[in-house]
Amino acid sequence: MVRDALRTVLEQDDGIEVVAAVGDGETALRLAGELSPAVVVMDVAMPGLSGIETTRRLLARRPEIKVLALSTYLDRRIIQQMLDIGASGYIAKSAAGAELKQGIRNVVAGRSYLCSEVAALIADGLRERGGAAGQADSRVLSRREVQVATLLAEGKSAPDIAAELHIAPSTVDVHRRNLMRKLELHNVVELTRYAVRTGLVIP
Repeated sequence: MVRDALRTVLEQDDGIEVVAAVGDGETALRLAGELSPAVVVMDVAMPGLSGIETTRRLLARRPEIKVLALSTYLDRRIIQQMLDIGASGYIAKSAAGAELKQGIRNVVAGRSYLCSEVAALIADGLRERGGAAGQADSRVLSRREVQVATLLAEGKSAPDIAAELHIAPSTVDVHRRNLMRKLELHNVVELTRYAVRTGLVIP
């Protein structure tokens, strides 16, 4: 029922073509190989192969396909697994109607996408880890860097972050460069994956 409802929503958009809708991992792998979709919206919980294992196998065979995870599970460990194996985004089923189209367009454009519920979960984790870490070690993010990282995880732009923190956009860029250097990361996608996996303190 959910699959049919989501297909109906997507088919109402002239910019999106649904080439298949299936209910198990093996069929998804077979049809992805035959139809070469730009995006696979992958349910994490499926009969037989899980969405995590299906995604792993799919991206090993067809790394050019973007996977957008869809799940009822708002669990950092599951989000971590999907992002670590290469999913480009994660959407809670409760937000699918409002955010699925936006997520598809983002991952097609090469950007990551987290629905607001998932972004908030990650941001809470960043705040918790950042608050507990303190500033005693140069490898630990400063309070301001944690704030900037949190807002980046929520999908906010540098001007938005600057306005919220009452600092200049150029200062936001400095903090972003510093936290990326400290964490040895290169972009917000890597930051998000690292944050979900381990928090913001270098082991």
